[in-house]
Amino acid sequence: MSEKLKRALICVPVVANGDVDAIKQTEKIIEKSKNCKIDIAEFRADYYQDLKDYEKLKDLLGDIHNRFKDAGIKILFTIRSFKEGGEKLDFISPSVNEINLFVVENVLADMVDVEYFSDNASAEKVIKAAKKNKIDVVLSSHDFDKTPSVDEMLERYKGMYERKADIIKLAVMPHSEQDVNNLLEAVSTTYDKYSDVKVVGISMGELGRRTRIEGYKYGSYLTFAIIDKASAPGQVSVDEL
Repeated sequence: MSEKLKRALICVPVVANGDVDAIKQTEKIIEKSKNCKIDIAEFRADYYQDLKDYEKLKDLLGDIHNRFKDAGIKILFTIRSFKEGGEKLDFISPSVNEINLFVVENVLADMVDVEYFSDNASAEKVIKAAKKNKIDVVLSSHDFDKTPSVDEMLERYKGMYERKADIIKLAVMPHSEQDVNNLLEAVSTTYDKYSDVKVVGISMGELGRRTRIEGYKYGSYLTFAIIDKASAPGQVSVDEL
């Protein structure tokens, strides 16, 4: 068995509808990072009202990216789909992966989230461009209804690994303590099996709270915490972590 991690990286979301709020949250995270360890800020772009306006998006991301960089915090760009727990977008074009590609090609983030079950061809374009521009890819899958079996989760992690992502993330909804244990087993097994990729496993809601706090003991690379606004059920505060 591989040696597990000493701690998980801490990721805090920026959940903002507009530029002013995004800057305020950015400044608050940076200020908080002076006395709490914060490694990554996740810009949850599905909340952002001007997401399809590339110029506005570029200006905002360029600004907050520079602010976070000066504070030693990486930025993760995420458009979470409605079916996987995100906000419902009021447009169809451009597609999520077209926006992801724009962000990656313009190096507006350090990391980009690509959903495992999104369109394969467009996702591969994002992954390829990210590799070229030295941006880490988080390949993710979220199940807000249930926790699949251990074998199913292991198979999903395997599928993500084969897509050459830098980080493979699975978040599931538990209905029992056994579900939480199963998620942690899948994380631990995947961590031991694939040494050249970083694994993230989250059991959501109050029942799965300990996976956010102790997941690193099983090999989970990062955890999501909050200062004010949560972006997923069960997130804990950075102070608690």
